[in-house]
Amino acid sequence: MGLGAVSAKAASLDGFYGVNVQQVFSGSPASWQPQLAAMQSGGLQLARIDARWENVEPNPPSGGTHHYNWTLYDSIVGALAQHYIRWYPIVDYSTDWSGVIPGDDASAVAPEHVGDFGSYAFALAKRYGPGGSFWSAHPSLPAMPVTEYEIWNEENSTTFLHPQDYAPEAYADLYMGARAAIKSADPQARVIVGGLALGIPGVTDEVQFLQRMAAHRPDLKGNVDGVGLHPYQRSLSDTYMRLAHFRQALDQVAGGSVPIEITELGWATTSVSEAQRATDLGALAKQLPRSDCNVDRLLPYTWLTQETNPSDPEDWFGIWNHDGSGKPSGIAYLDAVKLMRGMTPKASPSSRVAICGARRHGPKLRFSVLSVKPRRWVTVAVSCRPACTVRLEVLGRSSKGRTRLARRTATVRGARRKVLKLRIRASHAVRRKARVHAVAQARSGVTRRSRYVRIR
Repeated sequence: MGLGAVSAKAASLDGFYGVNVQQVFSGSPASWQPQLAAMQSGGLQLARIDARWENVEPNPPSGGTHHYNWTLYDSIVGALAQHYIRWYPIVDYSTDWSGVIPGDDASAVAPEHVGDFGSYAFALAKRYGPGGSFWSAHPSLPAMPVTEYEIWNEENSTTFLHPQDYAPEAYADLYMGARAAIKSADPQARVIVGGLALGIPGVTDEVQFLQRMAAHRPDLKGNVDGVGLHPYQRSLSDTYMRLAHFRQALDQVAGGSVPIEITELGWATTSVSEAQRATDLGALAKQLPRSDCNVDRLLPYTWLTQETNPSDPEDWFGIWNHDGSGKPSGIAYLDAVKLMRGMTPKASPSSRVAICGARRHGPKLRFSVLSVKPRRWVTVAVSCRPACTVRLEVLGRSSKGRTRLARRTATVRGARRKVLKLRIRASHAVRRKARVHAVAQARSGVTRRSRYVRIR
């Protein structure tokens, strides 16, 4: 392979791969360098870490003037630039003075002063964007300006934005305000809807959240540069099923040209083996850029675990060690990145991978509703050729929108029917008619089917 081929291949995936680095910068600056050097040699080009408003503007404006302290982020951006890594900032969280109720967690409440949040986003882009004041003040550094800004993190979760009753509407306003402010500083900047968590108790369903945003702000159409997604799932096949489901919804709300940015994804070693993590991360890095899902960023969570509380399950997501050595999962990820970016002599795979494709490309899925016990369960029969993973959901409707009443995932092998029972979560607010939705994922693609039933 000639050098021209390597360069072209690297350019085609320029800026696709990165990683979350929240814990890397919790230690001393001396500890940053070996970690960043490993990322650089592994072909990573993006580092995702919070740009917390409160760290820069802990006090309210005085006399209408904002006073920002950029010391923390200057040091982080400078260290990243030395290794040719670009900051992927999460512009997030309120300050104690920005309308938050005293005693509440500022990281989980939308700021009342949306204009001040926009002013901060504008100042951030003016400092670290192309031609920003930081780069003018540090001409010796490789210029690695910020070109993308993710607004908030998991805004559909009560952990990061509450109450969820009106969170989609509040976030839509916040996003549009921040986007306008950043665009006024850098018209070429891309402003990303913050990474959405997958719907579970305490988390608004990611599709419903997106639909409510669009209903509240019709001007979002044509004004979204990308949507972040955090498809944490136990298996890779389940991950792809949720990705396909979200791609379909995003096409309907915003159009197929709007890309998905996977700004978090990973597996804790409490739920899967290290060997399985390595296999799955390697597969993701090789398959996503060739998929039909229009994904244009992959930033696994997370590079490094913290050492302060080793009993915390959050700590077991790390793919690298504090001593600078890589875990098998980290090594597999970087090996795949280097392969795909043309940094090795071996030719990278180039065939298309069907994950989010149309039904006609997917497996042959058949399913029927066998029986319904009102308010108790729905029994269905499923067959799938070739063998596939099937996700079944019972979706009801209430005055607040769509509600998931039951969910189950199963492996179905061939034409022989598999009988599955879905237990309905009690809900007196939903209407009588519900939809049983089936999504089948196989190597050939995705197939969807629906049936309507009476559940009350």
